[in-house]
Amino acid sequence: MPKIVKKYGKITLVLGLILVLVAVYLLIPTGQAATIVNRETKISDSRPSQTSVIYDFKGDHSATVVKCLRMQICTTATGTCTVPTGLTTTGGARNDANWSGWTVANWTGDFTTNGDIKYTYATGEAGGTNYSFATSGITNPSSAGTYYAWINTYSDTTCATGVDSGVTAFAIVSGVTVSATIAEYLTFTITDSAIGMGTWTAGSTAVRFANADETGDTVEQAAGAPTQLQVSSNAGGGLTITLHDVGNGSGSAGLYKSTATTKLIAATAANSVAAGSESYAVYGKSASGLTIATGFSGGTSTGVMTTSPQTFASATGAVSSAYVDAQPKAAIAGTTPAGSYSDTLVFIATPTY
Repeated sequence: MPKIVKKYGKITLVLGLILVLVAVYLLIPTGQAATIVNRETKISDSRPSQTSVIYDFKGDHSATVVKCLRMQICTTATGTCTVPTGLTTTGGARNDANWSGWTVANWTGDFTTNGDIKYTYATGEAGGTNYSFATSGITNPSSAGTYYAWINTYSDTTCATGVDSGVTAFAIVSGVTVSATIAEYLTFTITDSAIGMGTWTAGSTAVRFANADETGDTVEQAAGAPTQLQVSSNAGGGLTITLHDVGNGSGSAGLYKSTATTKLIAATAANSVAAGSESYAVYGKSASGLTIATGFSGGTSTGVMTTSPQTFASATGAVSSAYVDAQPKAAIAGTTPAGSYSDTLVFIATPTY
């Protein structure tokens, strides 16, 4: 009997010890990092291999003191973190504009390990419930796909004792190429292709100005008259309007009488046209969107027409409904032969695309 008691007593003791050990194990407090909620990862550019990309991490955390913020960029949501091919974070920098919830000036970034970014603050802070911290200067993975940002907070600056953790996914996708073509265009018109100085009568040698009805006048014409060059073009390099004179058709510019005894009133500078002298000029006035060439700008300009093209007006870029007035004027001497004189002014618009 004593032997039986002794035997079962030992069994009871062993079972009791096992139960005590189980109870102790079950009563040992365990701790796991809290889950960061409402987490997201924003990136400023989703295209593969793009550089200087901003990665902005946001979420709600529960820590009361955080001394390390850690972001790992991985190919999977769990397991061992494998850095995506082509990803570069070692050239990153803290992006102060995209921080909130933390006192950004307190945090120092560590970008020495590719794909593993750490920010530490020796004193630590709780931060806001909703926090954001961002890094700029990252180079995206080189292939399109889904990648993961592992986000953790720690209560020590060595990033060893975890407090909060979370994972967010983000996608790298090719950008959408959009094509469009804008055709080159040019419109160039002249409002009146037949203007004239009219008739000098009773021995007059006065300066006369061409007008639209070819009767001539003794004063310069108002804006828009006697003829206006109008141009529109989307040429980014601008455009040039040149002027050359037909004259006598044999290399001499001027008003020409081709019947009976031929006669040429030679082209002169506008400032040289004076009563009593054979003189003839064309100049520009009342321009908008165009710059009149210095030699032909105004009634006192010094440019002289030739039978070769010269710049009359120009623009440095695209223009819409630009214009410049062309004004001929002339004078004769008392001995200038009677007859019908004429000339043809040739304007050419050349855009540069």
